Amino acid sequence: MDAMEQGTPIAATGPGHFNLREIIEGEWVEAYFQPILSLKRRSLVAMEGLSRGVNPLTRSLIPPAELFRQAAMQDLSAQLDSLCRRKIMDAFRPLFAHSPESILSINLDLSTLDEELADSDRFCRQVREMGLKPENIALEIIESQVEDLQELQRFVQIYCSCGFLIALDDVGAGHSNLNRVSLIKPDILKLDRYLVQDIQKDFYKQEVVKSLVSLGRRLGTLLIAEGVETQEEAVCLLEMDLDNVQGYYFARPQKPSQLEMDSAFAKMDGLGDTFKQKFLRRIGAKKNNMQRYYATLLEIQMDLSRIAPVEFDERLGEMIGFFPSVECFYVLDETGMQVSESVCNCLGKSNRNPVVFRQAPRGTDHTMKDYYYFLLEAGLNKTSYVTDPYLSMSSGHSCVTLSSLFNHSNGNRYILCLDINTQFLKDKA
Repeated sequence: MDAMEQGTPIAATGPGHFNLREIIEGEWVEAYFQPILSLKRRSLVAMEGLSRGVNPLTRSLIPPAELFRQAAMQDLSAQLDSLCRRKIMDAFRPLFAHSPESILSINLDLSTLDEELADSDRFCRQVREMGLKPENIALEIIESQVEDLQELQRFVQIYCSCGFLIALDDVGAGHSNLNRVSLIKPDILKLDRYLVQDIQKDFYKQEVVKSLVSLGRRLGTLLIAEGVETQEEAVCLLEMDLDNVQGYYFARPQKPSQLEMDSAFAKMDGLGDTFKQKFLRRIGAKKNNMQRYYATLLEIQMDLSRIAPVEFDERLGEMIGFFPSVECFYVLDETGMQVSESVCNCLGKSNRNPVVFRQAPRGTDHTMKDYYYFLLEAGLNKTSYVTDPYLSMSSGHSCVTLSSLFNHSNGNRYILCLDINTQFLKDKA
Protein backbone atom coordinates (compact mmCIF):
# COMPACT_ATOMS: atom_id res chain seq x y z
CA MET A 1 0.00 0.00 0.00
CA ASP A 2 1.26 3.46 -0.85
CA ALA A 3 1.81 5.64 2.18
CA MET A 4 -0.52 8.25 0.73
CA GLU A 5 -3.36 5.91 1.67
CA GLN A 6 -2.26 5.88 5.33
CA GLY A 7 -3.11 9.43 6.27
CA THR A 8 -2.50 13.03 5.35
CA PRO A 9 -0.83 13.56 1.95
CA ILE A 10 2.74 14.71 2.25
CA ALA A 11 2.40 17.37 -0.45
CA ALA A 12 2.23 20.82 1.07
CA THR A 13 0.39 22.22 -1.93
CA GLY A 14 -2.08 20.81 -4.40
CA PRO A 15 -0.78 19.40 -7.70
CA GLY A 16 -2.95 21.64 -9.87
CA HIS A 17 -3.40 20.69 -13.50
CA PHE A 18 -0.68 18.55 -15.00
CA ASN A 19 0.19 16.82 -18.26
CA LEU A 20 0.81 13.15 -17.51
CA ARG A 21 2.60 12.47 -20.79
CA GLU A 22 4.95 15.34 -20.04
CA ILE A 23 5.62 13.89 -16.57
CA ILE A 24 6.39 10.44 -17.99
CA GLU A 25 8.54 11.71 -20.86
CA GLY A 26 10.42 14.16 -18.61
CA GLU A 27 10.62 11.58 -15.79
CA TRP A 28 9.11 14.03 -13.32
CA VAL A 29 8.86 11.35 -10.64
CA GLU A 30 10.68 11.25 -7.30
CA ALA A 31 11.38 8.24 -5.09
CA TYR A 32 10.56 8.18 -1.38
CA PHE A 33 11.22 5.47 1.20
CA GLN A 34 9.35 4.46 4.33
CA PRO A 35 11.08 2.08 6.77
CA ILE A 36 9.61 -1.25 7.87
CA LEU A 37 10.82 -2.02 11.38
CA SER A 38 11.18 -5.01 13.69
CA LEU A 39 10.08 -3.96 17.16
CA LYS A 40 11.57 -6.94 18.97
CA ARG A 41 14.93 -6.76 17.26
CA ARG A 42 14.80 -2.94 17.16
CA SER A 43 16.12 -3.02 13.63
CA LEU A 44 15.30 -2.03 10.07
CA VAL A 45 13.65 -4.89 8.17
CA ALA A 46 13.06 -3.27 4.77
CA MET A 47 12.27 -0.05 2.94
CA GLU A 48 9.06 0.38 1.00
CA GLY A 49 9.74 2.35 -2.17
CA LEU A 50 7.10 4.95 -2.98
CA SER A 51 6.78 7.41 -5.82
CA ARG A 52 5.57 10.99 -6.07
CA GLY A 53 4.86 12.81 -9.29
CA VAL A 54 6.13 16.37 -9.61
CA ASN A 55 4.17 19.02 -11.46
CA PRO A 56 6.70 20.55 -13.91
CA LEU A 57 4.96 23.93 -13.69
CA THR A 58 4.44 24.33 -9.95
CA ARG A 59 7.02 21.83 -8.60
CA SER A 60 4.28 20.61 -6.23
CA LEU A 61 3.98 16.91 -5.43
CA ILE A 62 1.22 14.90 -7.06
CA PRO A 63 -0.36 12.21 -4.84
CA PRO A 64 0.15 8.78 -6.42
CA ALA A 65 -3.56 8.01 -6.26
CA GLU A 66 -4.23 10.95 -8.58
CA LEU A 67 -1.24 10.13 -10.75
CA PHE A 68 -2.33 6.53 -11.35
CA ARG A 69 -5.98 7.52 -11.73
CA GLN A 70 -5.02 9.75 -14.62
CA ALA A 71 -2.76 7.01 -16.03
CA ALA A 72 -5.65 4.53 -16.06
CA MET A 73 -7.89 7.05 -17.84
CA GLN A 74 -5.22 7.72 -20.48
CA ASP A 75 -4.07 4.11 -20.90
CA LEU A 76 -0.62 4.98 -19.55
CA SER A 77 -0.58 2.74 -16.47
CA ALA A 78 2.17 0.43 -17.72
CA GLN A 79 4.47 3.30 -18.70
CA LEU A 80 3.94 5.13 -15.41
CA ASP A 81 4.40 1.98 -13.34
CA SER A 82 7.63 1.14 -15.16
CA LEU A 83 8.98 4.67 -14.63
CA CYS A 84 8.12 4.70 -10.92
CA ARG A 85 9.68 1.29 -10.42
CA ARG A 86 12.89 2.30 -12.18
CA LYS A 87 13.16 5.55 -10.22
CA ILE A 88 12.70 3.72 -6.92
CA MET A 89 15.28 1.05 -7.75
CA ASP A 90 17.78 3.64 -8.93
CA ALA A 91 17.38 5.56 -5.66
CA PHE A 92 17.77 2.32 -3.71
CA ARG A 93 21.11 1.42 -5.32
CA PRO A 94 23.33 3.46 -2.91
CA LEU A 95 21.46 2.01 0.08
CA PHE A 96 21.93 -1.51 -1.26
CA ALA A 97 25.64 -0.90 -1.94
CA HIS A 98 26.09 0.24 1.67
CA SER A 99 23.92 -2.55 3.17
CA PRO A 100 23.74 -5.62 0.87
CA GLU A 101 21.22 -7.25 3.24
CA SER A 102 18.71 -4.43 2.68
CA ILE A 103 15.26 -5.32 1.36
CA LEU A 104 13.32 -3.08 -1.02
CA SER A 105 9.55 -3.45 -1.20
CA ILE A 106 7.91 -2.17 -4.41
CA ASN A 107 4.24 -1.81 -5.29
CA LEU A 108 3.20 -3.32 -8.62
CA ASP A 109 0.17 -2.19 -10.60
CA LEU A 110 -1.31 -5.51 -11.71
CA SER A 111 -4.09 -3.86 -13.70
CA THR A 112 -1.56 -4.31 -16.54
CA LEU A 113 -0.82 -7.95 -15.76
CA ASP A 114 -0.62 -9.04 -19.42
CA GLU A 115 2.15 -6.53 -20.10
CA GLU A 116 3.84 -7.45 -16.84
CA LEU A 117 4.00 -11.11 -17.83
CA ALA A 118 5.28 -10.26 -21.30
CA ASP A 119 8.07 -8.08 -19.87
CA SER A 120 9.08 -10.31 -16.95
CA ASP A 121 12.44 -11.24 -18.48
CA ARG A 122 13.19 -7.59 -19.19
CA PHE A 123 12.47 -6.60 -15.60
CA CYS A 124 14.69 -9.36 -14.21
CA ARG A 125 17.52 -8.21 -16.45
CA GLN A 126 16.92 -4.59 -15.49
CA VAL A 127 17.24 -5.41 -11.80
CA ARG A 128 20.56 -7.19 -12.29
CA GLU A 129 21.90 -4.51 -14.67
CA MET A 130 21.26 -1.92 -11.95
CA GLY A 131 23.46 -3.91 -9.56
CA LEU A 132 20.54 -5.18 -7.48
CA LYS A 133 19.47 -8.72 -6.65
CA PRO A 134 15.92 -10.09 -7.02
CA GLU A 135 16.39 -11.78 -3.65
CA ASN A 136 16.50 -8.30 -2.07
CA ILE A 137 13.28 -7.09 -3.69
CA ALA A 138 9.75 -7.81 -2.49
CA LEU A 139 7.01 -7.24 -5.05
CA GLU A 140 3.83 -6.02 -3.37
CA ILE A 141 0.67 -7.11 -5.15
CA ILE A 142 -2.99 -6.50 -4.49
CA GLU A 143 -4.87 -9.59 -5.63
CA SER A 144 -8.13 -7.67 -6.11
CA GLN A 145 -6.56 -5.96 -9.14
CA VAL A 146 -6.57 -9.30 -10.97
CA GLU A 147 -9.61 -11.19 -12.21
CA ASP A 148 -7.77 -14.06 -13.92
CA LEU A 149 -6.42 -16.17 -11.07
CA GLN A 150 -4.47 -18.47 -13.38
CA GLU A 151 -2.62 -15.47 -14.79
CA LEU A 152 -1.94 -14.23 -11.26
CA GLN A 153 -0.56 -17.62 -10.31
CA ARG A 154 1.64 -17.65 -13.42
CA PHE A 155 2.93 -14.18 -12.57
CA VAL A 156 3.89 -15.31 -9.07
CA GLN A 157 5.58 -18.46 -10.34
CA ILE A 158 7.63 -16.52 -12.92
CA TYR A 159 8.86 -13.88 -10.51
CA CYS A 160 9.51 -16.37 -7.70
CA SER A 161 11.64 -18.42 -10.09
CA CYS A 162 13.70 -15.25 -10.71
CA GLY A 163 14.25 -14.96 -6.95
CA PHE A 164 11.87 -12.13 -6.05
CA LEU A 165 9.95 -12.12 -2.77
CA ILE A 166 6.17 -11.89 -3.09
CA ALA A 167 4.16 -9.73 -0.69
CA LEU A 168 0.36 -9.77 -0.58
CA ASP A 169 -0.78 -6.24 0.23
CA ASP A 170 -3.94 -4.92 1.91
CA VAL A 171 -4.74 -8.19 3.72
CA GLY A 172 -7.86 -7.63 5.79
CA ALA A 173 -9.26 -4.93 3.51
CA GLY A 174 -12.85 -5.25 2.31
CA HIS A 175 -11.90 -6.91 -0.97
CA SER A 176 -9.25 -9.20 0.46
CA ASN A 177 -9.89 -12.89 -0.11
CA LEU A 178 -7.81 -15.20 2.05
CA ASN A 179 -8.25 -18.16 -0.26
CA ARG A 180 -5.75 -16.36 -2.51
CA VAL A 181 -3.09 -16.98 0.14
CA SER A 182 -3.02 -20.69 -0.73
CA LEU A 183 -2.87 -19.78 -4.42
CA ILE A 184 -0.12 -17.16 -4.20
CA LYS A 185 1.84 -18.62 -1.26
CA PRO A 186 3.33 -15.20 -0.44
CA ASP A 187 6.52 -14.65 1.50
CA ILE A 188 4.99 -11.59 3.18
CA LEU A 189 1.48 -10.59 4.28
CA LYS A 190 0.91 -6.86 4.78
CA LEU A 191 -2.07 -6.17 7.01
CA ASP A 192 -4.30 -3.34 5.87
CA ARG A 193 -4.31 -0.21 8.03
CA TYR A 194 -8.05 -0.72 8.69
CA LEU A 195 -7.16 -3.64 10.97
CA VAL A 196 -4.48 -1.58 12.72
CA GLN A 197 -6.38 1.65 13.31
CA ASP A 198 -7.40 1.87 17.01
CA ILE A 199 -6.83 -1.87 17.37
CA GLN A 200 -6.20 -1.45 21.10
CA LYS A 201 -9.90 -0.47 21.45
CA ASP A 202 -11.41 -3.16 19.24
CA PHE A 203 -11.65 -6.74 20.52
CA TYR A 204 -12.76 -8.10 17.13
CA LYS A 205 -9.84 -6.57 15.27
CA GLN A 206 -7.50 -8.02 17.87
CA GLU A 207 -8.89 -11.50 17.39
CA VAL A 208 -8.66 -11.24 13.58
CA VAL A 209 -5.03 -10.10 13.82
CA LYS A 210 -4.21 -12.86 16.30
CA SER A 211 -5.59 -15.38 13.79
CA LEU A 212 -3.51 -13.89 10.99
CA VAL A 213 -0.40 -13.97 13.20
CA SER A 214 -1.06 -17.64 13.88
CA LEU A 215 -1.65 -18.27 10.16
CA GLY A 216 1.59 -16.53 9.24
CA ARG A 217 3.53 -18.49 11.82
CA ARG A 218 2.21 -21.82 10.54
CA LEU A 219 2.80 -20.93 6.89
CA GLY A 220 6.23 -19.45 7.52
CA THR A 221 5.04 -16.09 6.20
CA LEU A 222 6.29 -12.74 7.49
CA LEU A 223 3.54 -10.39 8.71
CA ILE A 224 3.83 -6.61 8.51
CA ALA A 225 1.30 -4.20 10.01
CA GLU A 226 0.81 -1.08 7.91
CA GLY A 227 -0.49 2.29 9.01
CA VAL A 228 0.74 2.28 12.62
CA GLU A 229 0.11 5.85 13.77
CA THR A 230 0.12 5.72 17.59
CA GLN A 231 2.14 4.17 20.39
CA GLU A 232 -1.00 2.45 21.68
CA GLU A 233 -1.47 0.65 18.36
CA ALA A 234 2.19 -0.42 18.31
CA VAL A 235 2.07 -1.77 21.88
CA CYS A 236 -1.13 -3.72 21.15
CA LEU A 237 0.43 -5.28 18.03
CA LEU A 238 3.52 -6.21 20.02
CA GLU A 239 1.33 -7.87 22.65
CA MET A 240 -0.13 -10.03 19.88
CA ASP A 241 3.38 -11.01 18.75
CA LEU A 242 3.15 -8.95 15.56
CA ASP A 243 6.69 -7.70 15.40
CA ASN A 244 7.07 -5.93 12.03
CA VAL A 245 5.46 -2.54 11.56
CA GLN A 246 5.30 0.40 9.20
CA GLY A 247 3.62 3.74 9.72
CA TYR A 248 3.70 7.43 10.47
CA TYR A 249 4.27 6.90 14.20
CA PHE A 250 7.80 5.71 13.46
CA ALA A 251 8.61 7.48 10.20
CA ARG A 252 6.94 9.20 7.29
CA PRO A 253 8.08 8.58 3.71
CA GLN A 254 11.37 10.38 3.11
CA LYS A 255 13.59 11.23 0.18
CA PRO A 256 16.75 9.08 0.00
CA SER A 257 18.88 12.11 0.81
CA GLN A 258 16.79 12.84 3.89
CA LEU A 259 16.59 9.35 5.38
CA GLU A 260 16.94 9.63 9.14
CA MET A 261 16.34 6.72 11.49
CA ASP A 262 17.32 8.13 14.90
CA SER A 263 13.77 9.21 15.72
CA ALA A 264 12.34 5.83 14.72
CA PHE A 265 14.85 3.95 16.87
CA ALA A 266 14.20 6.29 19.80
CA LYS A 267 10.50 5.52 19.55
CA MET A 268 11.23 1.79 19.44
CA ASP A 269 13.33 2.12 22.59
CA GLY A 270 10.51 3.96 24.36
CA LEU A 271 8.03 1.41 23.09
CA GLY A 272 10.12 -1.42 24.55
CA ASP A 273 10.03 0.18 27.99
CA THR A 274 6.26 0.73 27.78
CA PHE A 275 5.65 -2.83 26.60
CA LYS A 276 7.86 -4.30 29.33
CA GLN A 277 6.02 -2.43 32.08
CA LYS A 278 2.63 -3.39 30.69
CA PHE A 279 3.71 -7.00 30.21
CA LEU A 280 4.94 -7.27 33.79
CA ARG A 281 1.69 -5.76 35.09
CA ARG A 282 -0.31 -8.23 33.01
CA ILE A 283 1.74 -11.18 34.22
CA GLY A 284 1.26 -10.03 37.81
CA ALA A 285 -2.47 -9.57 37.31
CA LYS A 286 -2.78 -12.97 35.65
CA LYS A 287 -0.89 -14.63 38.50
CA ASN A 288 -3.10 -12.93 41.09
CA ASN A 289 -6.24 -13.86 39.17
CA MET A 290 -5.27 -17.50 38.88
CA GLN A 291 -4.34 -17.68 42.55
CA ARG A 292 -7.75 -16.22 43.38
CA TYR A 293 -9.55 -18.71 41.14
CA TYR A 294 -7.64 -21.67 42.53
CA ALA A 295 -8.53 -20.48 46.02
CA THR A 296 -12.16 -20.27 44.86
CA LEU A 297 -11.98 -23.81 43.52
CA LEU A 298 -10.62 -25.16 46.77
CA GLU A 299 -13.26 -23.35 48.81
CA ILE A 300 -16.15 -24.54 46.65
CA GLN A 301 -14.78 -28.08 46.42
CA MET A 302 -14.60 -28.33 50.18
CA ASP A 303 -18.26 -27.32 50.42
CA LEU A 304 -19.36 -29.61 47.61
CA SER A 305 -17.47 -32.58 48.99
CA ARG A 306 -19.59 -32.47 52.17
CA ILE A 307 -23.05 -32.05 50.66
CA ALA A 308 -25.21 -34.40 48.63
CA PRO A 309 -24.79 -34.11 44.84
CA VAL A 310 -28.48 -33.08 44.58
CA GLU A 311 -27.52 -29.92 46.48
CA PHE A 312 -24.74 -28.93 44.09
CA ASP A 313 -26.92 -26.50 42.13
CA GLU A 314 -28.07 -24.57 45.17
CA ARG A 315 -24.56 -24.18 46.56
CA LEU A 316 -23.10 -23.11 43.20
CA GLY A 317 -25.90 -20.57 42.83
CA GLU A 318 -25.00 -19.05 46.20
CA MET A 319 -21.35 -18.68 45.18
CA ILE A 320 -21.40 -17.47 41.60
CA GLY A 321 -22.59 -13.93 42.32
CA PHE A 322 -19.32 -13.22 44.12
CA PHE A 323 -17.30 -13.83 40.92
CA PRO A 324 -18.49 -11.59 38.05
CA SER A 325 -15.87 -12.88 35.62
CA VAL A 326 -17.04 -16.49 36.10
CA GLU A 327 -19.76 -17.12 33.56
CA CYS A 328 -20.68 -20.65 34.63
CA PHE A 329 -20.12 -23.22 37.36
CA TYR A 330 -20.88 -26.86 36.66
CA VAL A 331 -19.81 -30.28 37.94
CA LEU A 332 -18.90 -33.45 36.03
CA ASP A 333 -18.56 -36.96 37.33
CA GLU A 334 -15.43 -38.92 36.54
CA THR A 335 -17.04 -40.40 33.40
CA GLY A 336 -17.34 -36.88 31.96
CA MET A 337 -21.12 -36.53 32.38
CA GLN A 338 -22.47 -33.26 33.78
CA VAL A 339 -24.20 -33.97 37.10
CA SER A 340 -25.24 -30.39 37.92
CA GLU A 341 -26.99 -27.71 35.94
CA SER A 342 -24.88 -24.94 34.40
CA VAL A 343 -25.19 -22.31 37.10
CA CYS A 344 -24.58 -19.03 35.28
CA ASN A 345 -23.82 -15.54 36.42
CA CYS A 346 -26.57 -13.13 35.34
CA LEU A 347 -23.85 -10.49 34.75
CA GLY A 348 -22.30 -12.73 32.15
CA LYS A 349 -25.46 -13.62 30.23
CA SER A 350 -25.03 -13.34 26.51
CA ASN A 351 -27.09 -11.19 24.18
CA ARG A 352 -26.20 -13.51 21.32
CA ASN A 353 -28.56 -15.88 19.53
CA PRO A 354 -30.03 -18.16 22.22
CA VAL A 355 -30.64 -20.90 19.66
CA VAL A 356 -26.91 -21.19 19.00
CA PHE A 357 -25.53 -20.17 22.40
CA ARG A 358 -27.18 -21.82 25.39
CA GLN A 359 -26.12 -23.40 28.66
CA ALA A 360 -25.33 -27.10 28.75
CA PRO A 361 -27.97 -28.95 30.82
CA ARG A 362 -27.52 -31.71 33.36
CA GLY A 363 -26.60 -34.96 31.59
CA THR A 364 -24.40 -33.33 28.90
CA ASP A 365 -21.46 -35.48 27.80
CA HIS A 366 -18.15 -33.58 28.18
CA THR A 367 -15.80 -36.45 27.36
CA MET A 368 -14.56 -34.71 24.18
CA LYS A 369 -13.72 -31.48 26.00
CA ASP A 370 -10.05 -30.87 26.72
CA TYR A 371 -10.77 -29.82 30.31
CA TYR A 372 -11.99 -33.39 30.85
CA TYR A 373 -9.75 -35.58 28.72
CA PHE A 374 -6.51 -33.92 29.84
CA LEU A 375 -7.41 -34.92 33.38
CA LEU A 376 -8.39 -38.35 32.08
CA GLU A 377 -5.09 -38.80 30.19
CA ALA A 378 -3.31 -38.18 33.48
CA GLY A 379 -5.34 -41.04 34.95
CA LEU A 380 -7.34 -38.45 36.88
CA ASN A 381 -4.18 -37.97 38.92
CA LYS A 382 -3.69 -34.42 37.66
CA THR A 383 -5.83 -32.27 39.94
CA SER A 384 -6.41 -29.18 37.76
CA TYR A 385 -6.23 -27.91 34.20
CA VAL A 386 -6.68 -24.56 32.40
CA THR A 387 -7.75 -24.54 28.75
CA ASP A 388 -6.66 -22.19 26.01
CA PRO A 389 -9.23 -19.48 25.16
CA TYR A 390 -12.18 -20.77 23.13
CA LEU A 391 -15.66 -19.65 22.06
CA SER A 392 -18.11 -20.66 24.77
CA MET A 393 -21.26 -22.23 23.36
CA SER A 394 -22.98 -21.29 26.60
CA SER A 395 -22.51 -17.53 26.26
CA GLY A 396 -20.90 -16.76 22.90
CA HIS A 397 -17.98 -15.12 24.72
CA SER A 398 -14.30 -15.98 24.66
CA CYS A 399 -13.61 -18.10 27.75
CA VAL A 400 -11.13 -20.35 29.45
CA THR A 401 -12.25 -23.27 31.58
CA LEU A 402 -10.51 -23.97 34.86
CA SER A 403 -11.29 -27.54 35.94
CA SER A 404 -10.31 -29.28 39.14
CA LEU A 405 -10.75 -32.81 40.47
CA PHE A 406 -12.05 -33.36 43.99
CA ASN A 407 -13.01 -36.34 46.18
CA HIS A 408 -16.52 -36.50 47.64
CA SER A 409 -17.42 -37.90 51.03
CA ASN A 410 -19.57 -40.51 49.24
CA GLY A 411 -16.37 -42.04 47.80
CA ASN A 412 -16.87 -40.74 44.24
CA ARG A 413 -14.72 -38.23 42.41
CA TYR A 414 -16.05 -35.17 40.61
CA ILE A 415 -14.65 -32.37 38.42
CA LEU A 416 -15.61 -28.77 39.20
CA CYS A 417 -15.49 -26.46 36.16
CA LEU A 418 -15.37 -22.66 36.00
CA ASP A 419 -15.87 -20.89 32.65
CA ILE A 420 -14.03 -17.55 32.96
CA ASN A 421 -14.59 -14.65 30.56
CA THR A 422 -11.20 -13.77 29.01
CA GLN A 423 -12.23 -10.22 28.11
CA PHE A 424 -12.94 -9.51 31.77
CA LEU A 425 -9.49 -10.79 32.68
CA LYS A 426 -7.89 -8.65 29.99
CA ASP A 427 -9.73 -5.52 31.14
CA LYS A 428 -8.62 -6.11 34.73
CA ALA A 429 -5.02 -6.68 33.66
